Amino acid sequence: MLPIMIDVRGKQVTIAGGGKVALRKLSVFLEHGAKITVISPKVVDQIQVLCEENKISWIKREVLPEDLRSAFIVIAATNDRDANEQVNAHSEENQLLCIVDNGDCGNMQMVSFKQRGNFTIAVSTGGASPFLAKKLSNQIFQPFDDSFFEKLAFISSKRKEIKDSDLSEGEKRKLLKQLSEQL
Repeated sequence: MLPIMIDVRGKQVTIAGGGKVALRKLSVFLEHGAKITVISPKVVDQIQVLCEENKISWIKREVLPEDLRSAFIVIAATNDRDANEQVNAHSEENQLLCIVDNGDCGNMQMVSFKQRGNFTIAVSTGGASPFLAKKLSNQIFQPFDDSFFEKLAFISSKRKEIKDSDLSEGEKRKLLKQLSEQL
């Protein structure tokens, strides 16, 4: 699989399942501004609260094929392998699909990541050990302190200035490289 960053703001994410795993997955998308629909006969209390607060939508039944049609991302996070397989069968070719209990089945896996501002560290074990991926992403992120993020913000603003300048492409590259070496 190819690691990639995707802007999910305003995008439809449909999650089949209403348990703790579904909650963990939807929390990531909710934090990044996605429009979330959970489809499950039952949900954990936290999902019900999010629905009552109008932060997500909840369809209180089993998933139907037409439920998936408008989704940009589909997450199959039920505790029933057959139900997850049905989600897989009914998802469309152009959708991003994560089957939480069978990473080889979908075309997307969620990685463990830490993020602050423009800086993101992501770790994947290809589904072998999500706990290890989380541990490693925390360890890798730990050494970066406030001064690093201040420098990164400075570099970001300077990069925009350099890109918008009338300098030659060669001069721009040289200055951009020098900026990156300041960290």
